[in-house]
Amino acid sequence: MSQSEFAAAVDKIVGDYNDRLKWVLFSKDHLTREAAQVLIEQWSNFTRHSRQCWAHVVGNCPIIEVRKFIVTENLYEEEAQEGHSHFEILVRMGMAVGLTRHDIEFANPLPTTVVAMNAWEAMTKNRSWYEGLAAKSVLERTNNPNCGNFSHHQADYWTRQLNLSKADTEFWWMHDSVDQIHGDGSLKLLEKYLTRDDQKQAALRAAEESMMAWTVYFDGFYYEGLRRSAAKS
Repeated sequence: MSQSEFAAAVDKIVGDYNDRLKWVLFSKDHLTREAAQVLIEQWSNFTRHSRQCWAHVVGNCPIIEVRKFIVTENLYEEEAQEGHSHFEILVRMGMAVGLTRHDIEFANPLPTTVVAMNAWEAMTKNRSWYEGLAAKSVLERTNNPNCGNFSHHQADYWTRQLNLSKADTEFWWMHDSVDQIHGDGSLKLLEKYLTRDDQKQAALRAAEESMMAWTVYFDGFYYEGLRRSAAKS
């Protein structure tokens, strides 16, 4: 399998799973404030858990270039820049849809969120570094134009349907831009260092399993969002 075939296979996995997400169709024209609140509550758990998963990949990886990229782009850039922490920007978006900081910081994860996070932890902690990197990087590639352009569309949907400003939805706009860098960079590193077909096949399997977990995660707050919306009406 050539590098270009590997990259195309990764993007096909991501695009296929993204297109089948119930949340994607729902949020396009039927998004409610209650459903948005559920997503933010669950994303607050995911955002903090994600840092742990990236740290597992770093700890398992012997290649300096890969470790440096992850530490710089996925740990420092996302968490350590004052005023630009991804979690803090998520909190601001949550407050714009009626949540308090306490609601977001102490949100209970849904069972589906717990299952998905356990899957990502296992894939990044207990497998090879390249399987862990593939599992995490595909979540960023959901924001690639070739794979669904998820955050870009969410920014539009939230602005249009919830009457939010671009500042309110900075979380989505930020991911629309930075995940192009993160996802592309991770994929290029996998292409560079995976020289055997068995490595590439293992990475592709991890990528697909990660998107399976992504589906479980999203289905959870899709159904909870429907339930809360119905209860509100």
